[in-house]
Amino acid sequence: MRHKIKLLSLVVSSGLLLMISCQSVSSDNRDRIRVSGEGKIRIMPDQVTLTINTAFTKPRMVDAVRETQNTVDSVIAILGKYGNKKEDIKTSSVSANKDYQFIGNTNKFVGYQAQQTIDFVLHDLSKFTELTGKLLETKISGIGSISFDHSKADSILREADLIAYDDALKSAQKLASRADVKIGKLLFLSNDGSAPNESTGYRTGMALETFNKAYGGEGFKIAPEVLEFKRTIYTEFEIK
Repeated sequence: MRHKIKLLSLVVSSGLLLMISCQSVSSDNRDRIRVSGEGKIRIMPDQVTLTINTAFTKPRMVDAVRETQNTVDSVIAILGKYGNKKEDIKTSSVSANKDYQFIGNTNKFVGYQAQQTIDFVLHDLSKFTELTGKLLETKISGIGSISFDHSKADSILREADLIAYDDALKSAQKLASRADVKIGKLLFLSNDGSAPNESTGYRTGMALETFNKAYGGEGFKIAPEVLEFKRTIYTEFEIK
C-alpha cells in the first residue's frame, strides 16, 4: 500500500509538471504585434577633435626621434593652454622605421623616419581659428582629421531612445486600432545598439599637410554641420 501511494504521488507530480509546461508553451504562442520606432535629435556640436601628425626623416634615427619629440613637446605646450592636459590630450608612442621613396623605377632608402600622433579635444569652438593658427607656427606634418561632436552624446542618445519608444508605441496603437484589437503588455524591447561614435559626429574631409614648414599666419575657419543623433527601438506587444 505504501508503494502504491508513492507511485500515485509521482504520477500526480509529473502531471502537474506537464500542465505547467503546456501552459508555458501556450503563453509563448499568444498573439502579438511587432513594431519599430525611430528617434532623432538634431543639435549643434560643442567640441572638436583634431588629430595632429608629426613626422621627420633624418639620416640618423636618433635625430629623427629627437626632432619629432621636440615638435610634439612644443605642440603639447600650446594645447595645454586650450584644454586639460590629462583629459583632452592623447599622444601615441613614437614609431621609427626606415623610410623609402620611389625614385626612378626603384625604392630607395632616404633615411630613418620617426612619427607620432596627438589627439586633442577642443571644448571652446570659438578658439578653433586661434588654435590652428598657433599649430601652423610649429613644425607639425599636418592635421589628419577634424571631427565635431557633442560632449553630452550619451545623454542625447538616451533621450533619442525615449523618442523612438514613443514612436513605436504610437505605431502599435494605430495598427491595433485599425485591426480592431487592443494591445496588452510589452513583451520585448531592444534598441539598435549603436554606440555614440557610430551614430553621431561630423568629420570633415580636410587633411592639412604642412610638410614641417612652420608656415604660421592666421588659422583656418570651418563651419560645423548640425549633428543628428538617431536610434531605432524594436518592440513587441501582446494582443488582447
